[in-house]
Amino acid sequence: MKAIKLITALALTATLFSCEKTVVIDSRQANEAIVIEGQVTNQPGMQYVKVSRSTGFYQTGSTERVTDAVVSVTDDLGNTVSFVHNPTDKIETRGYYFDNSNFVGQPGRTYRLSVQVGGEVYEAADKMASVTNIDSLSYRINEDELDDPKDTGKFYEILAFMKEPQETDDYYLFKFYRNDSITYYFENSDIYYASDEGIGENIDGIPSPVFFAVGDKAKFEVYSLSRNAYLFYNDLSTLINSDGGMISPPPANPRSNLSNGALGLFRASAVNFATITIEE
Repeated sequence: MKAIKLITALALTATLFSCEKTVVIDSRQANEAIVIEGQVTNQPGMQYVKVSRSTGFYQTGSTERVTDAVVSVTDDLGNTVSFVHNPTDKIETRGYYFDNSNFVGQPGRTYRLSVQVGGEVYEAADKMASVTNIDSLSYRINEDELDDPKDTGKFYEILAFMKEPQETDDYYLFKFYRNDSITYYFENSDIYYASDEGIGENIDGIPSPVFFAVGDKAKFEVYSLSRNAYLFYNDLSTLINSDGGMISPPPANPRSNLSNGALGLFRASAVNFATITIEE
Protein backbone atom coordinates (compact mmCIF):
# COMPACT_ATOMS: atom_id res chain seq x y z
CA MET A 1 0.00 0.00 0.00
CA LYS A 2 3.00 2.34 0.16
CA ALA A 3 2.60 2.97 -3.56
CA ILE A 4 -0.83 4.51 -2.94
CA LYS A 5 -0.35 8.10 -1.89
CA LEU A 6 -2.68 10.49 -0.09
CA ILE A 7 -2.84 14.18 -0.99
CA THR A 8 -4.11 16.41 1.78
CA ALA A 9 -5.53 19.85 1.02
CA LEU A 10 -5.99 19.07 -2.64
CA ALA A 11 -6.41 22.08 -4.91
CA LEU A 12 -7.24 22.65 -8.56
CA THR A 13 -8.84 19.25 -9.18
CA ALA A 14 -12.38 19.07 -7.85
CA THR A 15 -15.04 16.70 -8.97
CA LEU A 16 -17.45 17.49 -6.17
CA PHE A 17 -17.82 21.16 -6.89
CA SER A 18 -20.19 21.98 -4.05
CA CYS A 19 -17.76 21.02 -1.30
CA GLU A 20 -14.21 21.80 -2.31
CA LYS A 21 -12.18 24.99 -2.14
CA THR A 22 -9.75 26.09 -4.84
CA VAL A 23 -6.29 27.31 -3.87
CA VAL A 24 -4.09 28.59 -6.68
CA ILE A 25 -0.40 28.36 -5.90
CA ASP A 26 1.53 30.79 -8.08
CA SER A 27 5.09 30.74 -6.82
CA ARG A 28 6.32 33.04 -9.58
CA GLN A 29 4.00 35.82 -8.41
CA ALA A 30 2.99 36.33 -12.02
CA ASN A 31 -0.03 38.24 -13.20
CA GLU A 32 -3.36 36.53 -12.91
CA ALA A 33 -3.68 33.34 -14.93
CA ILE A 34 -6.57 31.31 -16.25
CA VAL A 35 -7.18 28.19 -14.14
CA ILE A 36 -8.99 25.27 -15.76
CA GLU A 37 -10.25 22.08 -14.13
CA GLY A 38 -11.98 19.60 -16.38
CA GLN A 39 -12.82 15.97 -16.77
CA VAL A 40 -14.39 13.63 -19.30
CA THR A 41 -15.43 10.17 -18.09
CA ASN A 42 -17.22 7.11 -19.40
CA GLN A 43 -20.16 7.73 -17.04
CA PRO A 44 -23.11 10.06 -17.79
CA GLY A 45 -23.44 13.28 -15.84
CA MET A 46 -19.79 13.51 -14.78
CA GLN A 47 -18.40 15.73 -17.54
CA TYR A 48 -17.53 19.28 -16.52
CA VAL A 49 -15.07 22.11 -17.06
CA LYS A 50 -14.47 24.82 -14.47
CA VAL A 51 -12.86 28.10 -15.56
CA SER A 52 -11.55 30.76 -13.16
CA ARG A 53 -8.83 33.39 -12.80
CA SER A 54 -6.07 33.10 -10.25
CA THR A 55 -5.40 35.73 -7.63
CA GLY A 56 -1.95 37.19 -7.02
CA PHE A 57 0.42 35.40 -4.69
CA TYR A 58 -0.23 37.79 -1.80
CA GLN A 59 -3.94 38.28 -2.45
CA THR A 60 -6.57 36.50 -0.40
CA GLY A 61 -10.10 35.44 -1.15
CA SER A 62 -11.68 33.08 -3.62
CA THR A 63 -10.75 32.98 -7.27
CA GLU A 64 -12.85 34.82 -9.83
CA ARG A 65 -15.13 32.48 -11.79
CA VAL A 66 -15.23 32.98 -15.56
CA THR A 67 -18.79 32.85 -16.88
CA ASP A 68 -18.40 33.85 -20.53
CA ALA A 69 -15.95 31.25 -21.85
CA VAL A 70 -16.56 29.23 -25.01
CA VAL A 71 -15.89 25.60 -24.11
CA SER A 72 -15.87 22.46 -26.24
CA VAL A 73 -14.43 18.94 -26.25
CA THR A 74 -13.49 17.08 -29.45
CA ASP A 75 -12.57 13.42 -29.71
CA ASP A 76 -10.00 11.89 -32.06
CA LEU A 77 -12.77 11.01 -34.52
CA GLY A 78 -13.64 14.66 -34.98
CA ASN A 79 -16.84 14.66 -32.90
CA THR A 80 -17.27 17.93 -30.99
CA VAL A 81 -19.46 18.56 -27.94
CA SER A 82 -20.18 22.09 -26.71
CA PHE A 83 -20.33 22.83 -23.00
CA VAL A 84 -22.71 25.48 -21.63
CA HIS A 85 -22.26 27.61 -18.53
CA ASN A 86 -24.17 26.71 -15.36
CA PRO A 87 -27.43 25.49 -16.96
CA THR A 88 -29.11 25.04 -13.56
CA ASP A 89 -28.16 28.61 -12.53
CA LYS A 90 -26.89 27.51 -9.11
CA ILE A 91 -24.52 29.77 -7.21
CA GLU A 92 -22.18 26.90 -6.36
CA THR A 93 -21.78 25.95 -10.04
CA ARG A 94 -20.95 29.44 -11.23
CA GLY A 95 -17.93 29.12 -13.52
CA TYR A 96 -18.75 25.49 -14.34
CA TYR A 97 -19.57 24.33 -17.85
CA PHE A 98 -21.51 21.15 -18.62
CA ASP A 99 -22.40 19.28 -21.78
CA ASN A 100 -26.09 19.24 -22.68
CA SER A 101 -26.06 16.12 -24.84
CA ASN A 102 -25.61 13.20 -22.40
CA PHE A 103 -22.09 12.84 -23.77
CA VAL A 104 -19.89 10.07 -22.37
CA GLY A 105 -16.30 9.23 -23.19
CA GLN A 106 -14.86 5.91 -24.30
CA PRO A 107 -11.64 4.25 -23.12
CA GLY A 108 -9.01 4.34 -25.84
CA ARG A 109 -10.21 7.66 -27.28
CA THR A 110 -8.27 10.92 -26.99
CA TYR A 111 -10.16 14.08 -26.02
CA ARG A 112 -9.09 17.64 -26.74
CA LEU A 113 -10.40 20.52 -24.67
CA SER A 114 -10.74 24.04 -26.08
CA VAL A 115 -11.51 27.02 -23.83
CA GLN A 116 -11.74 30.52 -25.29
CA VAL A 117 -11.65 33.46 -22.87
CA GLY A 118 -11.44 37.04 -24.08
CA GLY A 119 -9.87 36.16 -27.40
CA GLU A 120 -7.30 33.79 -25.89
CA VAL A 121 -7.56 30.05 -26.54
CA TYR A 122 -6.41 27.40 -24.06
CA GLU A 123 -6.19 23.76 -25.10
CA ALA A 124 -5.34 20.39 -23.59
CA ALA A 125 -5.58 16.77 -24.67
CA ASP A 126 -5.76 13.53 -22.71
CA LYS A 127 -6.26 9.88 -23.67
CA MET A 128 -8.76 7.86 -21.64
CA ALA A 129 -7.21 4.65 -20.34
CA SER A 130 -9.24 1.64 -19.22
CA VAL A 131 -9.82 1.17 -15.51
CA THR A 132 -9.73 -1.98 -13.40
CA ASN A 133 -12.88 -3.48 -11.89
CA ILE A 134 -13.62 -3.25 -8.18
CA ASP A 135 -13.82 -6.73 -6.65
CA SER A 136 -15.54 -5.79 -3.41
CA LEU A 137 -15.97 -3.36 -0.53
CA SER A 138 -15.97 -4.29 3.13
CA TYR A 139 -15.93 -2.44 6.43
CA ARG A 140 -14.51 -2.93 9.88
CA ILE A 141 -14.40 -1.17 13.23
CA ASN A 142 -11.28 0.92 13.69
CA GLU A 143 -10.37 0.24 17.31
CA ASP A 144 -8.45 3.48 17.80
CA GLU A 145 -11.38 5.52 16.49
CA LEU A 146 -13.81 3.49 18.62
CA ASP A 147 -11.85 4.42 21.74
CA ASP A 148 -11.71 8.13 20.86
CA PRO A 149 -14.07 8.98 17.98
CA LYS A 150 -13.79 12.33 16.24
CA ASP A 151 -17.53 12.13 15.46
CA THR A 152 -19.86 10.24 17.79
CA GLY A 153 -20.86 6.88 16.34
CA LYS A 154 -18.49 7.07 13.37
CA PHE A 155 -15.81 4.42 13.80
CA TYR A 156 -16.23 2.11 10.79
CA GLU A 157 -13.69 2.35 7.98
CA ILE A 158 -14.33 1.18 4.43
CA LEU A 159 -11.87 -1.09 2.63
CA ALA A 160 -11.71 -1.45 -1.17
CA PHE A 161 -10.32 -4.51 -2.96
CA MET A 162 -9.42 -4.94 -6.64
CA LYS A 163 -7.03 -6.60 -9.06
CA GLU A 164 -4.29 -4.63 -10.82
CA PRO A 165 -3.46 -5.77 -14.38
CA GLN A 166 0.28 -6.34 -14.55
CA GLU A 167 0.65 -6.28 -18.33
CA THR A 168 0.03 -2.52 -18.65
CA ASP A 169 1.35 0.65 -17.00
CA ASP A 170 -1.57 2.06 -15.04
CA TYR A 171 -2.29 5.13 -12.93
CA TYR A 172 -5.25 5.63 -10.62
CA LEU A 173 -7.29 8.12 -8.64
CA PHE A 174 -9.43 6.86 -5.72
CA LYS A 175 -12.33 8.62 -4.00
CA PHE A 176 -14.63 7.73 -1.10
CA TYR A 177 -18.09 9.18 -0.44
CA ARG A 178 -20.38 9.14 2.57
CA ASN A 179 -24.09 9.36 1.75
CA ASP A 180 -23.26 10.84 -1.69
CA SER A 181 -20.86 13.49 -0.32
CA ILE A 182 -17.12 13.19 -0.82
CA THR A 183 -15.37 12.34 2.44
CA TYR A 184 -12.90 14.60 4.19
CA TYR A 185 -10.29 14.06 6.88
CA PHE A 186 -8.98 17.58 7.29
CA GLU A 187 -10.59 20.91 6.39
CA ASN A 188 -9.84 20.47 2.69
CA SER A 189 -10.11 17.53 0.35
CA ASP A 190 -8.11 14.35 0.72
CA ILE A 191 -7.52 12.13 -2.27
CA TYR A 192 -5.61 8.96 -3.10
CA TYR A 193 -3.61 8.58 -6.29
CA ALA A 194 -1.25 5.81 -7.38
CA SER A 195 0.83 4.26 -10.10
CA ASP A 196 0.90 0.50 -10.43
CA GLU A 197 4.63 0.42 -9.73
CA GLY A 198 5.07 -1.49 -6.50
CA ILE A 199 1.38 -2.27 -6.01
CA GLY A 200 1.42 -5.89 -7.16
CA GLU A 201 -1.45 -7.86 -8.65
CA ASN A 202 -3.82 -7.37 -5.72
CA ILE A 203 -4.91 -4.10 -4.14
CA ASP A 204 -6.01 -5.36 -0.75
CA GLY A 205 -7.97 -2.96 1.36
CA ILE A 206 -7.54 0.71 0.46
CA PRO A 207 -8.87 2.39 3.65
CA SER A 208 -11.27 5.31 3.59
CA PRO A 209 -9.81 8.59 4.91
CA VAL A 210 -12.77 9.13 7.26
CA PHE A 211 -15.08 6.96 9.31
CA PHE A 212 -18.70 5.90 8.95
CA ALA A 213 -21.65 5.15 11.24
CA VAL A 214 -24.24 2.38 11.13
CA GLY A 215 -26.75 3.22 8.41
CA ASP A 216 -24.32 5.27 6.34
CA LYS A 217 -24.01 4.46 2.65
CA ALA A 218 -20.43 4.41 1.39
CA LYS A 219 -19.38 4.77 -2.23
CA PHE A 220 -15.92 4.12 -3.66
CA GLU A 221 -14.78 5.31 -7.08
CA VAL A 222 -11.64 4.37 -9.01
CA TYR A 223 -10.57 6.53 -11.97
CA SER A 224 -7.98 5.76 -14.62
CA LEU A 225 -5.32 8.43 -15.09
CA SER A 226 -2.94 9.16 -17.92
CA ARG A 227 0.71 9.52 -16.99
CA ASN A 228 0.44 13.30 -17.45
CA ALA A 229 -2.46 13.47 -14.99
CA TYR A 230 -0.55 11.29 -12.53
CA LEU A 231 2.44 13.63 -12.73
CA PHE A 232 0.17 16.59 -12.00
CA TYR A 233 -1.04 14.94 -8.78
CA ASN A 234 2.50 13.93 -7.88
CA ASP A 235 3.75 17.50 -8.35
CA LEU A 236 0.83 18.78 -6.30
CA SER A 237 1.64 16.35 -3.50
CA THR A 238 5.30 17.42 -3.53
CA LEU A 239 4.31 21.08 -3.40
CA ILE A 240 1.85 20.64 -0.54
CA ASN A 241 4.17 18.44 1.52
CA SER A 242 7.29 20.59 1.06
CA ASP A 243 8.53 21.92 4.39
CA GLY A 244 10.17 24.95 2.79
CA GLY A 245 13.56 24.07 4.24
CA MET A 246 16.95 24.73 2.68
CA ILE A 247 17.08 21.33 1.00
CA SER A 248 13.54 21.56 -0.35
CA PRO A 249 13.21 22.41 -4.05
CA PRO A 250 11.85 25.86 -4.87
CA PRO A 251 8.05 25.83 -5.12
CA ALA A 252 6.55 25.61 -8.59
CA ASN A 253 3.13 25.11 -10.06
CA PRO A 254 2.30 21.47 -10.90
CA ARG A 255 2.99 20.43 -14.47
CA SER A 256 -0.10 21.13 -16.57
CA ASN A 257 -1.29 19.73 -19.88
CA LEU A 258 -2.93 23.08 -20.69
CA SER A 259 -1.50 25.45 -23.28
CA ASN A 260 -1.00 29.22 -23.34
CA GLY A 261 0.05 29.57 -19.69
CA ALA A 262 -3.13 28.23 -18.12
CA LEU A 263 -2.90 26.42 -14.79
CA GLY A 264 -4.76 23.27 -13.80
CA LEU A 265 -5.56 19.95 -15.44
CA PHE A 266 -7.86 18.45 -18.04
CA ARG A 267 -8.17 14.69 -17.72
CA ALA A 268 -10.03 11.87 -19.44
CA SER A 269 -10.77 9.06 -16.98
CA ALA A 270 -12.71 5.82 -17.10
CA VAL A 271 -14.57 5.24 -13.83
CA ASN A 272 -15.84 2.24 -11.89
CA PHE A 273 -17.66 2.43 -8.58
CA ALA A 274 -19.14 0.27 -5.84
CA THR A 275 -21.37 0.98 -2.83
CA ILE A 276 -21.97 -0.59 0.56
CA THR A 277 -24.22 0.24 3.54
CA ILE A 278 -22.89 -0.05 7.09
CA GLU A 279 -24.87 -2.53 9.19
CA GLU A 280 -24.41 -3.67 12.77
